[in-house]
Amino acid sequence: MNNNINLLFFYSENCGACRDYLSVADKLSKAFDLTLQKQNIDEIKPQYKLDGIPTLILENNGVEIWRSLGNVSFQQVYKDMKDFI
Repeated sequence: MNNNINLLFFYSENCGACRDYLSVADKLSKAFDLTLQKQNIDEIKPQYKLDGIPTLILENNGVEIWRSLGNVSFQQVYKDMKDFI
């Protein structure tokens, strides 16, 4: 497991696309052996500026290194993320 890099998943319980996208976030965390941190924006005030949900963010030692917004296919996000892992 890469202990320095975390995958953050921002969602809302009322967001159907977010519920659907959770499986993609789970697959990505397993594919890259990352810790997945799920952040419900209805329960927390995110420290990140979010333009929408669902949002995936990769952090390395607490610094954002990559971001994806919206319901993007697993294959596309995997391809985009691999350069940052």
